[in-house]
Amino acid sequence: MKPVIGLCFAEALIAAPGKLCVNMSYIRALVDAGATPLPIPVTDDPARAAEYIDLIDGLLIPGGQDMVPAFYGEDPLPQVTYMLEAQDLMEMELLRLAEKKGIPVFGICRGMQLMNVTFGGGMIQDIYAQKKATIGHKQDSAIRSQATHAATLKEGSLMEQLLGKEPLGVNSYHHQAVNGVAPGFVASAVAADGIIEAMENREKNLYAVQWHPEEMYIRYPRFANLFRYLVETAVALKK
Repeated sequence: MKPVIGLCFAEALIAAPGKLCVNMSYIRALVDAGATPLPIPVTDDPARAAEYIDLIDGLLIPGGQDMVPAFYGEDPLPQVTYMLEAQDLMEMELLRLAEKKGIPVFGICRGMQLMNVTFGGGMIQDIYAQKKATIGHKQDSAIRSQATHAATLKEGSLMEQLLGKEPLGVNSYHHQAVNGVAPGFVASAVAADGIIEAMENREKNLYAVQWHPEEMYIRYPRFANLFRYLVETAVALKK
C-alpha cells in the first residue's frame, strides 16, 4: 500500500466562493513521489482533525494566504488583509496531532510559517515594511517554475542532504517570513538578505521550505527529493 499523505483544502473565498480548493501541483508532486494524497476539508471545527489523523501516514501543509496575526500575539499590519482563521486552526491542530503521533510533516511557504508559529516561533508580517528586504521575494506568477534568487544551505542539514551541495536557486512568492525559528528547529537555508528559506527539526521529522518546490521539481529534479523524503519517512515509520 502506498503511504497516505494528508493535506487540507479550504474554501477559496475570493477566487471560488463555495468551493474547496487545493492547487493541483501539490497533488501531482505527491503522486509522483509515490504517495496517495488525501485532501482534508477545512471546517469551522478544528477538533475534526482528530478524525483524519489516524487515516494518514504523513502531512503536507501547503502555501496560501497570510496567517491570522492574533495566533502569534500581534495585530495585523496594513499589508495583511486576507486570512482564513478556520484553515489556520485546522492545520495547527493537525500539525500538533501529527507531531504527537510521530507522523512526518512537510511545510511549504505558508506551511513553514504555520509550523513555526505552532511550535512557538515568530513571524515577520511584511518583510518589505519590517525588514527592508534587499532582494525580491515575490516573483510574477507567470514564471512559477523559474528560480529567481539564491539560498544558502546549512552544511550538514537535512536540506543539504536532500538538495545537494550545488548552488541553490529558488522561486519566491511571499511577503511574510518566519522571525527566528521555533525551539527545537534550526534554520537550514537562508537568502542573501537573511530571510530564512528553510527550517527543520530532524528529531521530530518536521521540515519546511519558504519556496514552492511543487512548481519546480519537474524543471529542477533535485526538488523532487523533498517530496520523496516525506513519502519514504512515512513508509519507514509505518513499519
